Amino acid sequence: MVDAPVLREFENNFGSGPSFYIKVPGRVNLIGEHTDYNGFPVLPVAIPYFIIATGTHRNDRTVHIRNSDPKYPQTSFELSGKIPHSRDGHWSNYVKASAQALIDYFGDNLAGMNAFFHGTVPASAGLSSSSALVIASALALLTANRKQMDLLALAELMAEGEHYVGTQGGGMDQAICLLGIEGNAVKIDFFPLRYTYVPFPADYSIIVAHSLVRAAKTENALFLYNRRPAECHLATAIINEVCKPEPPLKRLGDLPETDFFKTSVNSAEDFVNDLFTRESYTLENIADITGEPAESITRKYLLARSGEPMPAPPEGFLIRQRALHVFTEADRVERSCAALRDNDTETFGLLMNASHESCDRNYGISTPELNTLVTIMRSLGVSGARLTGAGFGGCAVALVHDEKVQSVIDGIHSFYYHDYLTKTHPEILKTGHLKNPVFPVKPSSGAMVTNLL
Repeated sequence: MVDAPVLREFENNFGSGPSFYIKVPGRVNLIGEHTDYNGFPVLPVAIPYFIIATGTHRNDRTVHIRNSDPKYPQTSFELSGKIPHSRDGHWSNYVKASAQALIDYFGDNLAGMNAFFHGTVPASAGLSSSSALVIASALALLTANRKQMDLLALAELMAEGEHYVGTQGGGMDQAICLLGIEGNAVKIDFFPLRYTYVPFPADYSIIVAHSLVRAAKTENALFLYNRRPAECHLATAIINEVCKPEPPLKRLGDLPETDFFKTSVNSAEDFVNDLFTRESYTLENIADITGEPAESITRKYLLARSGEPMPAPPEGFLIRQRALHVFTEADRVERSCAALRDNDTETFGLLMNASHESCDRNYGISTPELNTLVTIMRSLGVSGARLTGAGFGGCAVALVHDEKVQSVIDGIHSFYYHDYLTKTHPEILKTGHLKNPVFPVKPSSGAMVTNLL
């Protein structure tokens, strides 16, 4: 089903109707936070909130983009060579990211398009509005050029392509946007990308509640986000030097498949605690362990997109804590899949709770607001609750029986939005940040492309 007002908006902006209509869903990650870029699985669902792209083919190589939200200004760019970045935080970088990836894949011969975008996925909420925009832009350019790609290949290409924006994430968001299916979570594995559908309990819903703290990934927030993958890369480098696995690890997710891990390690948690004995590491500590000069380590693991080195965290690199989260979270994903297949919502809820504690204490991506919101959700009788997405703000999610949905939503409004935020962040409430900050969802379908001509 197409959204007629969006079609009219396209015509108002470009003078004629669009030839295609694309809907790409956002997502909720049920469990498996920051595991994807480490080569471990995740368990997200697509949700019925969308980035919509309508468009037409152009006979030149110019891309004109416009947005229904006036805070995202219209812009244009050319499809050739290396596409210049817009300023950090500009929405066009996500469209350019998909275009650059497709140019690199197909060659320098793509035609342009006129495209109009409309979104119902809350922005900066940890629900993957940015990756949905990248996928919608890619599908629009492919459709405008009458090209097709295998969905797995497209997901992998766009996961790499989104690094154009400056975030060093994995491939979960792009994959679930394309591969979601109604009534199912999707276990996604990486390197190579593959997926398995996991039935979601029919009489349960996911309540999504926005903390109203924006989870932006721009400027200083980029450092906070990208520091975590960097610390995982540093952990991998230390394991390679101390344990000398053959072949050397490319990422932490390679470790369980090594012979020495299978034969000599009782548990990943014990392994991490035994190997990483410091509470924090300086760059000089890491250089001493690996035997590699600090300058070389910086070039390999600690450069921003601009080529500038990341600043050293004042508390040092928290390598043990990051690795501990990654390995235990990967185990929680596997156990969660088994629980859902057995319709064991109690166990799944407990695993969600444990995931949040690790995201907070070991990975350092929660906030006081998210912690409060999760605590309130649990007090209202949900099966389990945790933050979702990259962290540093955004949303918390809870698993709840359908009979309790409305009472839980009412309780969140009362205890979090009214009582807690009124006392701690009245300025957030005055801005009218979101009209609908808490809502229930069930797993929905992935991206859809409709040709209108």
